[in-house]
Amino acid sequence: MIGVVRRAARGIREHLYLFFVATGVVAAALVLLGTFALVVVNLQGLVAGWQQDVHVSAYFQPSLGVEDWAEAKSAIAGRVEVDAVSLVSPEEAAAWMTERMPEVSEVVGELGPSALPASLEITLRAEHRGAEAVDAFAESLSASGRFAEVDYGREWVGRAGSFLELLGMLGVALGVIIAVAALFLVGNTINLVVLARRDELEILRLVGATDGYILGPFVVEGVAQGLLGALAALGCLQAVHRGLLVQLDDILPLAFGAESLHFLPAGLVLALGLGGVLIGALPAWVAGRRFLARLP
Repeated sequence: MIGVVRRAARGIREHLYLFFVATGVVAAALVLLGTFALVVVNLQGLVAGWQQDVHVSAYFQPSLGVEDWAEAKSAIAGRVEVDAVSLVSPEEAAAWMTERMPEVSEVVGELGPSALPASLEITLRAEHRGAEAVDAFAESLSASGRFAEVDYGREWVGRAGSFLELLGMLGVALGVIIAVAALFLVGNTINLVVLARRDELEILRLVGATDGYILGPFVVEGVAQGLLGALAALGCLQAVHRGLLVQLDDILPLAFGAESLHFLPAGLVLALGLGGVLIGALPAWVAGRRFLARLP
């Protein structure tokens, strides 16, 4: 085994340019896959948070007054589906809007605080957050006649979930295409290395060396290329995460709230590492086998 590693190290030194070309191909492929995975993982976390925090906003009819608001709040707070309910007065709604969207503060000031309707912000219990349960709850609020509109964003969340499913399928297809392209490019690069060392390989075959002894250095080189490519890709993904994705937390505070965007989970990091090793080692083994098959 030590001899195989030494021969692999010598092969890397003798063909350093081709080694780094293959490593760069592996890194580029993993960066593309990892960037896509970063986007999908964070979008999934965002939508999952929306789905877990089912929030119903019920806007009162303009004709109702303060006593009606209090009565409605008390009645809804006693329902078994409700975890918490809070009353938002027109003044509080105006203050919230001007704080989150300063650009509309002038318009709100001209219209006055009464321009916005009073509402109830209702949080449902975990066991009543299913799609059908939320639909039934919203319909019961609408049927009461107290509310001009009941909004709970189920349609948006449902569409977002469907979009993520489609994105996941596209990710699988993209991963297969990128992996095949990387295997092809790395394989061609290793073929050049094999051809450059054909005299040495033919001599080894003539003196009775086994296929494992001949192929071992190429596989070790492939593993080294894959590991270095994976490490380089993870470094690039960290830079993307810190320099681009994290900034979205400041650019889109209304969408992401206080939740920061996350890096890839450990399972995906491990998968990228193993993928790099596979992309590096498999073409090396195939190229060596094809060359040995042509020898007498």
